[in-house]
Amino acid sequence: MKGKLRSKWLLAWHGLLGLLLLEILAFLASGYIASVYKNQVWDAFNASMRTWQAVDNVPYAQHINRYAKQYGISAKLVAAVMEAESSFQPQALSRAGAYGLMQVIPGTWELVNKEYQICQGRHQGECTASCYFDPELNIGIGTAYLSQLTKRFEQNIILAIAAYNAGPGAVSRHGGIPPYRETEEYVNRIVATWLKRQNDAGVTAALRQVEWRQLHRRLGWGMAATGVLLGFTGYRLFTKYRSWRWR
Repeated sequence: MKGKLRSKWLLAWHGLLGLLLLEILAFLASGYIASVYKNQVWDAFNASMRTWQAVDNVPYAQHINRYAKQYGISAKLVAAVMEAESSFQPQALSRAGAYGLMQVIPGTWELVNKEYQICQGRHQGECTASCYFDPELNIGIGTAYLSQLTKRFEQNIILAIAAYNAGPGAVSRHGGIPPYRETEEYVNRIVATWLKRQNDAGVTAALRQVEWRQLHRRLGWGMAATGVLLGFTGYRLFTKYRSWRWR
C-alpha cells in the first residue's frame, strides 16, 4: 500500500515537473509575441508622429500648430505630450517644480530659451513664474525642447517622449525607456491616447498585444501555482523516502 502511495506521489511529481516546463516555454513564447505586437504599435506611432500634422480640436491649437511647424515636429505630438503632462491646465505645477501646460522645469526653460530666444522682448530681466505659466511661452519652450529630443534620438518618438519625462541622460544610460514605472506609464498613456484616434493596423496590433500580455500574465500565475504544488509534492516524497534519492 505504501509503495502504491509513493508511486502516486512520484507520478504527480513528474507530471507537475512536465507541466511546469510547458508553462515556462509558453510563458516565454507569449512574452515574446506580446513584445512583437508592442513593437508594431510603437513603429506605427513613430511613423505617424514623424509627419507634421495640425490639430484643431484641442485647447491652444493655434499656439501648438504655430510652434510645432516652426520647430519641425507634429502638432499632434505636442498636443499628446501636453495632455499627458497637464491635461491642458495652464496653471499646473508638479511636486518636482515643473510648470504650466508642458510641465517645463526652470533649468530646462533657461537652457532652451537661451538657444531659441522665445522670451526675447516679452519682459525685462530673468524669466519667472509669470513666464512659466504663460500658455504661449510655455508651449513655445516645451515644443522647442521636444524638438531637440526628437533630433537627439534620431526621430525615435518613443524615446523622445520617454526622455521628456525621465530626462535624456536616463534614456541614453539605459539604451531605451528607463525602467521607471512613471516613465513606462507615461509612454504607454501617450501611445494609448494616440491609438484611440486611429483606425488602422496599429489598433489591431495593440489589441493583439493586450491579448498576449494577458495570457502572459495568466501563465505567470499558473507557473507560480504549479511551483507551489511541485514543492508540496517534493516535500511529501521526501518525508516518505527520508531522502532526495527518489528523484
